[in-house]
Amino acid sequence: MHEQAIRNLKGKKVLRCVFFATFDSSWQYDKVYEQLAKHPRFDPIILACPIVNNGRENMIRRMRDCVDCFTSKGYHVVKAYDEVSDRYVDVRKELCPDLIFYSSPYEGLVDKKYYITNYLDILGIYVPYFINSGPSPKFSNDALLHNLVWRKYAEYDYEKETAIKEQRVHGRNMVVTGYPEIEDLINPDYEFSLKDWKIKDTSFKRIIWAPHHTIERTLYAQSCFIPMCDFMVELARKYRDKVQFVFKPHPVLYNNLVKLWGKEKTDDYYAIWRNSPNTACQEGQYAELFHSSDAMIHDCGSFVFEYLFMNKPVLRTVYSVPLEEMYGKLGLACLRQHYKASAYSMEEVENFIKNVIDGVDPLKEQRAKFVKEVIMPKGQPSQNIVNDILDSIDNQIVYRS
Repeated sequence: MHEQAIRNLKGKKVLRCVFFATFDSSWQYDKVYEQLAKHPRFDPIILACPIVNNGRENMIRRMRDCVDCFTSKGYHVVKAYDEVSDRYVDVRKELCPDLIFYSSPYEGLVDKKYYITNYLDILGIYVPYFINSGPSPKFSNDALLHNLVWRKYAEYDYEKETAIKEQRVHGRNMVVTGYPEIEDLINPDYEFSLKDWKIKDTSFKRIIWAPHHTIERTLYAQSCFIPMCDFMVELARKYRDKVQFVFKPHPVLYNNLVKLWGKEKTDDYYAIWRNSPNTACQEGQYAELFHSSDAMIHDCGSFVFEYLFMNKPVLRTVYSVPLEEMYGKLGLACLRQHYKASAYSMEEVENFIKNVIDGVDPLKEQRAKFVKEVIMPKGQPSQNIVNDILDSIDNQIVYRS
């Protein structure tokens, strides 16, 4: 099917690209979209697909957040679902895609009519929304979508080497381009404001707390939120004259907390961070937040990798699962550039905060060396992706060995 699709597209003047977008906060295609939008061979459109696995209210809210986010950037975006007419967009008839970019590999997250199995004759592309720093190659390389897409653009050679061993198609559809999500993070001229922070006084240190959503103790559970949630509020209050915090939860954390705590308690907790004088809650995109911060406390997967490009103090909190069981080769290398603290120890977390206030950061030079020598991409990832698409179609390439 891919071979026939490429034959049909060869020589076509303009290629219609449709992006199936889910969460605006984990959207990974900004730089790719921008490259396509300015290229005469491409016509990109974003389809804001509703999340269907957490109720209608959440579905409508998330879709509207996506539309607002992309509209504010001047992107061409349409809603996949009209809540008034209860009607979904017919992608084939109304958007006529030549290529489809998937933003999530998970079946059941969006309506089944927007899953890849309905578009096997259209060239599908996937760029991971997170860096594969974990120990389970199958989780990040061998889902059904990973095998069915025409192209999966990988971050590093390590990812391709792992896929050759673990993936059902043995990495034949994988091309190493680098991770486009980090382009704003590595840009020395990136312009940012303090819009995510309530206090504009630069004498206040600005610290992000970014908890993961996996509060249930499962194989992939990494969230330290439950043992930390109360004392992080206490620390924010204790240092209200020196530090301001941004609560940066994973976009799925809210729904998981509602299941555990109920909606009222969850809303009350989020309100503490939104309404306290030296705290805020930010659930959107994060490049500007990272640049404007002084440090971060987290337990996430991709942030283990991404925040290192800031070369600022970063603390990885540790819960019950040993980090060696949660991270693979790349993740463990990144973690060696982190400070560590037990999620049960307010004192250990507080010591990190005190060091940030005092400007104490003994890992700074080590982090800078690691970023330069190990994780800095070769070339511009988004441009690498566009180049491969055109080269592959114009030169009839189905798979790269």
